[in-house]
Amino acid sequence: MVAPEDLRELLSDPYRVACPKGHTALNPAERAPSAYCRTCRESYHAEELVDRRRGPDPCEPHRRGKD
Repeated sequence: MVAPEDLRELLSDPYRVACPKGHTALNPAERAPSAYCRTCRESYHAEELVDRRRGPDPCEPHRRGKD
């Protein structure tokens, strides 16, 4: 998740932010806290985007039902 107020700054760092599908070809929106993924051809709100430097989520396997 990316905080809406941090989105523009994070997008200025190449490959830092990814869409939910893992693509990093993002363009920030002009007025909304969102970005357009050129690969998916979809717009995503900041809270749907992933900060790739945050590291892996230790709870991810448990959310998917894996131990």
